[in-house]
Amino acid sequence: MKGLQNATWRAGRRTVPAVLGAAALVLAGGTAYAYWGTSGTGSGSASAGQLQTLATQALVQAAPGQQPLSPGGTADAVVRVSNPNSYDVQLFSVVSAGAATADASHPQCVTTGVSFQNQNPLAQPVTIPANATQTVTIPSSVSMGLTSDAGCQGAHFNLPLTLEVRK
Repeated sequence: MKGLQNATWRAGRRTVPAVLGAAALVLAGGTAYAYWGTSGTGSGSASAGQLQTLATQALVQAAPGQQPLSPGGTADAVVRVSNPNSYDVQLFSVVSAGAATADASHPQCVTTGVSFQNQNPLAQPVTIPANATQTVTIPSSVSMGLTSDAGCQGAHFNLPLTLEVRK
């Protein structure tokens, strides 16, 4: 009789894991059915904000201790950036968007020889605060070639630039 009890106990011991395994499959199957078998409806919407155009003004400025821009020389570009957005933006690059032109009081300055060295990307992105104006100096980025007209002496130059900014 004692041997019979051990056999029954061993059979019960094998049955428990099998029953637990079957119960786990039933529960997992029920969960899978509930997940895949559910349905619902709803609506949602989102809109992307429109980045407002930043106003810029680029000035050519001699670095401290240097002479103004002259044929064969370089100067710093000082870019004033106005951010009308309600959030900060980061300035990532500044590239030339066309030929430099002289101010109206220098009509004899047809060939300016002035060029801008593209900064794509900037060495360090610059954060322009929301609803603010910030000046960014780009060292030695403007040069004047040796072919500049003599009438360019003392002129102020308009540098058309394209800025890449990101939110």
